Amino acid sequence: MRDNSINIVNVPIGPGSQSEGDMVLDYMKMPSEMNTYDMPSFPEESELERCPQAMSILADIQLMLGQINENGQSSIMTLTELPEADLNLLNQILGEGEVSVLIDGDKPVRIQETVMAGIWRLRTFDEQGNVTAEAIEVAEIPECVKDQAFATKVDLPARIASLPEGLLNAPSVLVEIADTSADYQRDPGMASHVINLSLLPFSPEDHYSLTETTGTGSVTILSRGYGNCRITSTQVEGLWRVQYYNSTDQLILDTLEIVAIPAVACAAPEDLADSAVRLSEIRDALV
Repeated sequence: MRDNSINIVNVPIGPGSQSEGDMVLDYMKMPSEMNTYDMPSFPEESELERCPQAMSILADIQLMLGQINENGQSSIMTLTELPEADLNLLNQILGEGEVSVLIDGDKPVRIQETVMAGIWRLRTFDEQGNVTAEAIEVAEIPECVKDQAFATKVDLPARIASLPEGLLNAPSVLVEIADTSADYQRDPGMASHVINLSLLPFSPEDHYSLTETTGTGSVTILSRGYGNCRITSTQVEGLWRVQYYNSTDQLILDTLEIVAIPAVACAAPEDLADSAVRLSEIRDALV
C-alpha cells in the first residue's frame, strides 16, 4: 500500500520553513485521524437509469486499471462534454480519497484522488476560476504533476555563491542539494535522497535562506494517510519540501527530498491492483 513511513477516448499519457498559507490546499479540509476506505453511498436505481454515460465511464475506468496493472501504462479520459447529471453521479460514486494536488499557473489545475487509489479527478480552471476541462486519469500520479513541478528553475550555484555570512548549516545543505540535483538530472531514476532538516541546528536566517535560495515551485500536494503530509515542489530540479504533521497540525518532521515524485504522494502498484478489485465490486453492486 502507499508508503507513509517517515523514512521515506485512452491516451498514454524547500527547504526551510514556509508559511502555512503557502502549503494549505484551501479546497480540502485537513483530517484529524487516519483516512480509511469506505464503500460509497450508492445512488438510487432511477438515478442510474438517467445517467447511462456515468456507468459507461466506470467500465472504461475498469479497463484503464487493467491496463496499468498489466503493463504500467497510465491513461487519461476527458469528461468535458459529460452532462452535469452524469458528472455529479460519477463524483458521488468515486468520492474523495487521501491525496489532493494544486498546480498554480495561468491555468490552475486541481486534482483529487478518489476513494480508489490511483484514480484521479482533474479540473483545469481559467483566470476567472471557471472550469475549462475535466478529466479522469488512472496513474501513480497524474502526468501534469510531473510536467509542472519544476517548470520554473533558479540558478542554484549562483545563489549559493551570494549567500550572506553568518549562516549555520544552510550553506552546506544547499551545496548537498546542488550536487544531488545534478546527479538526479543525469539519472532521474536514482534512489530518493532525503535531507532531514529536523535533525539539523538551523537559525531563522538559515530557514529563510534555504527557502529564498531554492524558491517555491508550482505544485502543492496534501496527503492524509497516517497523519498529514504536505509536499511542495521547489525551483530546483527534483527537490521537494516534505513536511509531516500530527493530528493537531504541529510539524513533527521537516525534510527535503530529491526524487521525481515523493513516494508518499503516489499510488503504489498494490494500491492500483486493490482499486481494480474495489471498482469491480462497486460496479457489481450498481447493476
